[in-house]
Amino acid sequence: MKLISDIINDLVNDNISLTVALNKTKVLASRIGNTGLLNWLNRELSGYPNFDSVPDYRKTIGTVKGDVMNVGFQANNYPLQFDFGEDLNKLMTEFKTVDSISTIEGFLVAPKNKNNGSLVLRYPDNLKDSLEGMMQNTNGPYFRLLNVGISVPLQFANAIIASVKNKLLDFMLALEKEFGMESDISDFKANTTKINYIMNNTINNNGDGNVVNTGANSTINATINISKGNKEALVDTLRNNGVDNNDIAELLTVIDTETPEGNGFGTKVNGWFQKMISKSLDGTWQVGIGAAGTLLAEALKAYYG
Repeated sequence: MKLISDIINDLVNDNISLTVALNKTKVLASRIGNTGLLNWLNRELSGYPNFDSVPDYRKTIGTVKGDVMNVGFQANNYPLQFDFGEDLNKLMTEFKTVDSISTIEGFLVAPKNKNNGSLVLRYPDNLKDSLEGMMQNTNGPYFRLLNVGISVPLQFANAIIASVKNKLLDFMLALEKEFGMESDISDFKANTTKINYIMNNTINNNGDGNVVNTGANSTINATINISKGNKEALVDTLRNNGVDNNDIAELLTVIDTETPEGNGFGTKVNGWFQKMISKSLDGTWQVGIGAAGTLLAEALKAYYG
């Protein structure tokens, strides 16, 4: 398909904005009706709705820095150290960004001296005021904390762009390999399960067994811990994510009667997979379609090993 070739060419050309390839992929996803892919693309193009929805490749650990002032002293981007215990310390130093890819690309061409070549996630005012009060106990009543937040090197913007680009390129190359250069929209529409499987192995997979939820209506945040052939772990994973016992029993009757084929599963398991996606679409299974496809594919892939 020419559209896939165009997207691949855009992705390997560093002089073309990543948003170009993302928008072309959005056209493809819309034409083939892939909701999960559309959700991910829309979030990368328009920004994520909140920090809880941010995938791991948009997170890193930074340094707490602030603009401080005291009697006879003033400093900007001054490193600050707090010790609130391991869990809270991680929360206080974890940098996340919900910004669109175009905004992130803009960080790289903006004047480097704006934040001393850094990306900064500002703390809210109520947290800043609380920290200022704590620091006044040791620095005196005239101490002022003017701004405070988590600072990371500007290169992290490059890392995010590279991660998105690599995921999308892997996805496109896998589609091209699976369906060939002469494929058309009808080929993709007829192979929804196979495309979801490819997506789950490229875009939705962090590489550590963690599922990235691209669904719009789901709160699934599953870590797949299923060893090869472990039916008990498979059942627990499905049950914990709302799959009906009858549907689980149906899967167990066919899962060992066939082996995965290429980038998909066997015919019977594919049929069960498609039925569960349909249940997600009509609301019988209360999970967003993007999250449903991701969860099922990762669970089955882990079981087959």
